[in-house]
Amino acid sequence: MDQEWATVLTAGIGLVGALGGSLLGARAAIKGARDAAVLAADAARQQLADQAEMEHRHWLRQERQKSYREVLDAYAVLTPVIWEVHESLHGGRMLEASELADLSVRFDELISPCMRLNLIGPARVTASGEDLRRALRDVFAIFQRFEASGPPEEELAPLLAELRAAVEIIRSRYLEFMAASQQVLLSGAD
Repeated sequence: MDQEWATVLTAGIGLVGALGGSLLGARAAIKGARDAAVLAADAARQQLADQAEMEHRHWLRQERQKSYREVLDAYAVLTPVIWEVHESLHGGRMLEASELADLSVRFDELISPCMRLNLIGPARVTASGEDLRRALRDVFAIFQRFEASGPPEEELAPLLAELRAAVEIIRSRYLEFMAASQQVLLSGAD
């Protein structure tokens, strides 16, 4: 009977071992499946975040292109007007109040897009747009001093020199804006 008990005992131990091994294997399989599911979910979440970031960058680049183009287009329209008034003033003709009002509207057509740059940046383009806006305001302020009655004769030559310098500053600020906006658009940097 000892041999029968030994066989039964061995079979029982084998059964317990088999069940224990099955349970450990099942537990490992469940843990592996859970870990794989977590990794897959993390990967999907990261892919979604990356895609959203890419779409946002694309949208921002398009908005920047649009805003930068608005500044460039408005500058292209305003520049001939500035030079025309500049030459007219150098020719001795003063400005009427209605001309100043029209100039104010035209200047605002460029100043508004410059101010919108604050919304889309980046900082270097916003700063160069702000510099351009200030230079435009300075020229307009000088234009206002040439209203119908005009400045006294002794102030005319210095004022014309100030105007010429201010117009050159506008050109310089415009070129700085162009360089900054091109750098941002070509590099895709923030």
